[in-house]
Amino acid sequence: MKLEHAIIISVGVLVGTSGLLISIEPNTIPHWEALLAIKQFHDLGCDKECKLKWESDGFACVKTTENEHVCRPPREIFYPDREVQVRTAFPSEYGEFLYFPDGLTTDDGRLFDIHKVDLINHDTKQIRIEFANHNTSPPELQFEYYANLVQGQTFVSHCTGTDRKMGHVVEYLDTFEIDGQTYIEFWGSHVKMPDALLPCQMPELIEHSIPYDLSLGIQFEEYS
Repeated sequence: MKLEHAIIISVGVLVGTSGLLISIEPNTIPHWEALLAIKQFHDLGCDKECKLKWESDGFACVKTTENEHVCRPPREIFYPDREVQVRTAFPSEYGEFLYFPDGLTTDDGRLFDIHKVDLINHDTKQIRIEFANHNTSPPELQFEYYANLVQGQTFVSHCTGTDRKMGHVVEYLDTFEIDGQTYIEFWGSHVKMPDALLPCQMPELIEHSIPYDLSLGIQFEEYS
């Protein structure tokens, strides 16, 4: 069987308006309670002294509890030899911030299952994402999936399906420009997948998670 015949192709176009999201009833989404359960995240915050240290390095820190913070790296080209910029939050349990160049095609499945991102509306910052993983074995687990997102929308991806039961809740944060290049910014937080969602079914997991706000509720100040 040719490889392309083995790829599961799912095409989903999400308009991304609030009206559409409100109209979706929870009972129409398989395992929706389990999806909401992954919002529970173990805070391993940074204390006040730690906060001052990271802020001196240009990080932006937000209080999560009375003496705990999570710190976001500065928005910059940290790896000049790489097209996609990956920066780790602190504490690292809060995952990574990824900056994708607009229109860049990336390696399949390595970065939150994102294969390509296009900014399709500069005013509303609506984006079109092509999810794909052609490197998965066996071939029937390979997939492609398409969705439109607006700022603040989240999805679940990059589920390992191993004994670690790890995955990512990914939030589309913003777009910005550096040196004439437009970047699309995502924050992927590490989560433990509920048993009800295992083994992970892709791209269904991505599709069914998009209508729900699965973010950690941490609001960083806008970059100046």
